[in-house]
Formats: sequence, structure tokens, C-alpha cells
Amino acid sequence: MPYLKRALKHVRDDYCRELLKRTGVTKAQRVIAYEPELSTTFDLMDAIGALDKRQRQAYRDLLRRIDQMADEVGQEFLARLVMNKSEYLAQNNPHTRAAWVLLHEQSIFEQAESERFADEARLTAKWDSFKVLSTVSQLPDLEELKEYLSQHFGGDDEVLVDLFERERPSIDGKIETLQQVMVYWEGLPSLLKEVSKKKKALRETMIRPAREYAFLWNPKKCELEVVTRKKQEREQLAQLFTSKALGVEEAPEKLKRRQLTLDVLKSKPVLPFNRQEGIKQVSVSYLKFKSTRSDAVYTAQSPAYKAHEKDVYQIMKEDETEHFLNCDQYSVVEASIAVKFRKRDGQNRANSTTITLKDPCTSNLQDLTERERYLSWNKLKEWGLTHD
Repeated sequence: MPYLKRALKHVRDDYCRELLKRTGVTKAQRVIAYEPELSTTFDLMDAIGALDKRQRQAYRDLLRRIDQMADEVGQEFLARLVMNKSEYLAQNNPHTRAAWVLLHEQSIFEQAESERFADEARLTAKWDSFKVLSTVSQLPDLEELKEYLSQHFGGDDEVLVDLFERERPSIDGKIETLQQVMVYWEGLPSLLKEVSKKKKALRETMIRPAREYAFLWNPKKCELEVVTRKKQEREQLAQLFTSKALGVEEAPEKLKRRQLTLDVLKSKPVLPFNRQEGIKQVSVSYLKFKSTRSDAVYTAQSPAYKAHEKDVYQIMKEDETEHFLNCDQYSVVEASIAVKFRKRDGQNRANSTTITLKDPCTSNLQDLTERERYLSWNKLKEWGLTHD
């Protein structure tokens, strides 16, 4: 489990011992951090080996959560929400900062996890947005919602509901205030296969994985976002939330997914970025035009290995096809943007990625890494290529 090695290698020794106490161990064993990987791994296995099965799983879960929030995306969420910012910034690496928040501001850590879950779903196809057809300004009725959800999913003890107020930047740069409701439902039992190291045999463990749902309510816009993997559930859950949590009986109206505005690329726009974002160069490498009269198409593409040396606009100039950029009869229906990142310490070569966009609302964001997806969506909004 790579996350175990990473977490123990970077988290402070006293924090590791505090985390062990969270598993129910009264006297935490000493775990040595900041040592070479082999030594750290050995100490980690010794510490985990002394725990019983329940404690061992609890410890792994804590380290996994810390490791997930130690990347750049997780650090942005934590830095924005943490209360004691000076103490947080005094920690000497991302893993230790994440561990500090979990130990000293647990509710903030959990809120950051929930906000991240909801916002990352908005970068993929795991969400839908709805317009509530009534002016409502009150807080959602959690007790009413919890009671109905418990009946809906079956079992009072199987549903947890939590509400918190949060902020999120909108497309115009202003900060909007939202109310986010998190719902955790204990799923159906299933068998998880694992290898027993002692007996060298395959065994099965019964688990009940929790399913996560998020509702983001914007009272100012009267808009509701529903986040869950199952597309067919979203409309039903939106109506449930609207009637049981907001007291509005009229069914909400499903909104169109965020639209792309690819014709912005016809004007050869400057696509700004800064060093802090870790981006070295941005180039438009592919454009597909379509006639609004005859559906005829024309494509222009820069060779992949030369995308940052010669963008699609230079290719069109050489081919004397720049008139497609100035002709109202043709619109951009597909585009690719090549992004080259700066080389980080320890990397042999810099990373690069390509953002693919298709009119009206399709992209390849869900195929990118978590950090690339988060950064790409923010840049697309900044460049005027999409909107919330």
C-alpha cells in the first residue's frame, strides 16, 4: 500500500503516535519517521502488526485520508478552511499539514474532504443541476430530510446527514455562499477478498461500503446540485430534497449541463497562466470548424510533437486557411489545448497533457489526473471557454 509508506515517511513522529491512539491503542508504539524508506516501512509494519484487525483498518483509513489530502488539490481546500493558519503553515510538508488538521481541527478536515468530493464530481459526469421553481431562503430541514432518506434507503441507523455552509468562486470571480448537505448511506453487504499472510490463503471479509451523496443548495440563485454516481437517481433525489428539505412541492427543473463557448478560440486569444500554477506553456493544437449552413467541416491540427513550437494558428497561416477564423459561417465545434507543465524537483522530464473539448458540453477532463482536472477546469473558466 503506497499511501502507507508515503504517509509514515513524511508525517511527524509524534503525529504518527497520536494517530495510533485514535485507533484505540492506549500506549502507542514508537514509529520512526524521516528515515530511509526501507527502515520506515519496517517500522510501519511492526506498528500495524501489533494492532488487532479493527484497529489496523482504522489506522490505514486515517493514513489513506491524510495521503489523499496531501496533494496540491487537497492542500488548497485545507489552506482555505483551516482556522489556525499560522500553526498549519508552520508544518514542514503537505503530509504533516494534513495530519495536523486531522488531529487538531477534525471537523475542518472532514469539511474539506466533503467539499472536494462535491467539487471534483462537478468536473466529471457525476452531477446534475436543477432550478427550484420557488423562492426559498431558509436552511434545509435536516430532520425531515434524514427521516425521509432513512425510509427511502431503509433503516434509521444506516443514514448519516450533515449540513455546513461553504463558499465557492463563481465564473465572474465573485464568491458565492452555498449550503452543502452530505448524506452517507450504508450500502449492501459484499464480500472483499484478501490474502492472509500468516496462513498463505485467500479469505473473504464481509464489508458494507458507505455510499456518498452531496446536495449543494444555492438559495440566492434557487439552484440545487445533486452529486451521485448513478445518473438515474439524481432527478429523484433532487425532487426528494426539494419537497422534504425545502418544503417546495413543485418538481425542480433540470438545467442543461455547463456549455462550452469554443468560438472564443477564433479570435486567437491569449490563454494566461502563472508560474504558481506550475504551467510552462499553453498552445491551441487542434480546431475543428463546422459550417452553419451545410454542415461541412474543416480541421486544422499542429503535429503533436510540435504543438508548443507551432500552434494551430501558425499552421493555418502557412496553409492560407485563416479565413475560417474570420468567417461567421463557420463555428468551432471541437478543440484541443496542449498544456506543458514545469519540471518539478526529482522529475526527469516535465509532464504535459491535452485538454479536449467538444461542443456543446463534452470534454476529456474525467480522463486526466486529479490535479490536472482541477487546474484545467479553473483555467477553462478563466479563459472564457466555459461557465458554471
